[in-house]
Amino acid sequence: MSNGIILWGAISLRALRVHWALHELGLSYQFRPIQSRTGETLTAEYTGHNPKQKIPCLQDGDFTLTESPAIVNYLFNAYGAGKDVHLPRNAAEQARADEWSYFAMMELDAHSLYLIRRHKFLSEIYGEAPVAVASAAEYCLKQINAVAPAVAEFDPYIFGERISAADILLATTLDFAERYEVDLPPSCRIYRDRAFARAAFQAAKARNEDLDAA
Repeated sequence: MSNGIILWGAISLRALRVHWALHELGLSYQFRPIQSRTGETLTAEYTGHNPKQKIPCLQDGDFTLTESPAIVNYLFNAYGAGKDVHLPRNAAEQARADEWSYFAMMELDAHSLYLIRRHKFLSEIYGEAPVAVASAAEYCLKQINAVAPAVAEFDPYIFGERISAADILLATTLDFAERYEVDLPPSCRIYRDRAFARAAFQAAKARNEDLDAA
């Protein structure tokens, strides 16, 4: 489909997911390094692309997509054939990829980590809520501990040698948890570190943090 890919969004973990997918797939793209809470997402130009006024946002020719999990999955599905990545080969593999992706996005990111982020690390904006934060951290750790034995079986990724879109979502969310002071069990830390050692991740991280990029 591509008539030129443009990614809007820098610094944030959610933008990093998309940079990572683009680098894993070897796709060239233009980068608009706008950030949250700077006013850059509130402009008329950006609001025209994403009325939610959040990052990231991907333009692929005439196709515009928001929400980092949707973008990562779109890129793998649209451009992953023939690349050194894993694409689900049947309904069972797709269901397993969905299971890990939804776990990372819902049980961890949306249900627990975003609450911790807002009411502990951005409390000057959203207000303090120490009881809710403590409860969210406890719940997040319980869920991570529940899957830690399964993560220990990844060899080296969810589906084996090739990284998948689900790995990008899970590894970044586990890192999100550690950033917000949730102790990762060893298997999850090892898996995260292994994924983050990839050349594509390192290149994506550097670009995500490059506010002078054009």
